[in-house]
Amino acid sequence: MSQPPGSVLGPAQRQPSEYLKQLYFDSMVFTPEGLRHLIAEVGVSQIVMGTDHPFQWTTTSVNHILDMPGLSDADRIAMLGETASKLLGIKS
Repeated sequence: MSQPPGSVLGPAQRQPSEYLKQLYFDSMVFTPEGLRHLIAEVGVSQIVMGTDHPFQWTTTSVNHILDMPGLSDADRIAMLGETASKLLGIKS
């Protein structure tokens, strides 16, 4: 019996955590601890600015990134737009 296209034919070739570098995550978390954990698990390079537009749940939509201790300016710039620009092919 043949396998349908895209089906898995045996064990994964890499650890599940290695596939995280193929995914991007939005920064729309509700606590500083949530953002800290996301950064620790996937890295700043995989996080982009998130939004719940048109539902405004905060008036300070980027403060959770600006106020996060331990981030460099480059980390903040990446999460606030640089990574999304690269992902979408937008030149700045």
